[in-house]
Amino acid sequence: MSETDGLHRSLLNRETIQAFVVDACGGDLEIVLQMVDFFLNSAAGLVVEMESNLAVGNLPVVRRAAHSLKSSSRMFSAERLSHLCALVETSAEQNGGVAVAELLPHIQAELTWLAVALPATCRGMR
Repeated sequence: MSETDGLHRSLLNRETIQAFVVDACGGDLEIVLQMVDFFLNSAAGLVVEMESNLAVGNLPVVRRAAHSLKSSSRMFSAERLSHLCALVETSAEQNGGVAVAELLPHIQAELTWLAVALPATCRGMR
């Protein structure tokens, strides 16, 4: 049983999103949705960076990209994504590329879910 088996997708924490995103934008829904879009696009870019650097064995860059995504995920209450990125960080340092490669599909699946759930959650926070 892997560490990701016990993870279950939970609802996004509206209070976290309110504190870190909505309040920071003065409650302007258009700006909030732009921030969400920026986060999702950046996250996708970081995953590509992890994949391409994993392919050439550059695990320090994989670790740094995972760390960046882990941190930004927390602002948007994407706790499962943040946890997966923490596992990638640890795996890149301790276990090598095979463990990282096993985690990347889980990260991609989480991003796919977030691409729908996060904007919908933010739209409902008017």
